[in-house]
Amino acid sequence: MEPDPGSKAAAAKLGLDHAFDDIPGILTSMLIAFGRNGIRTVEDLAACATDDLMGWTERRGDEITMHPGILGDMAVSRKECDTIILQARIRAGWIEAAALTA
Repeated sequence: MEPDPGSKAAAAKLGLDHAFDDIPGILTSMLIAFGRNGIRTVEDLAACATDDLMGWTERRGDEITMHPGILGDMAVSRKECDTIILQARIRAGWIEAAALTA
C-alpha cells in the first residue's frame, strides 16, 4: 500500500532530511513539495530564494509569464516563506540567529 501523499511516511519515502522537523512553519505537505522538487536537505532549502518557493511573474513587453513556485499552490505568504528560508539558513549554520534580531 502506498503512503498517503500528504503523510510523513510519504516525506520519508522521498528521502528528506529529518532536520526539516526542527524548522517552524514547515507542514507535511510542504515536505512533499520540497522532495518532489529536489530539496532534500536543510542546505537545499537554505539555498532557496523566496521566489523559488512562492513563484514569480516575468514581463517581456506585453507578454506576462507566471512561474509557479514550489509552494505556489499552498496558502503560504511571502513572509512565511522568508521565515522558513531564514530558519533553514540558521540550521545550516550559514547565519547566526542573533543576526535576525539586529
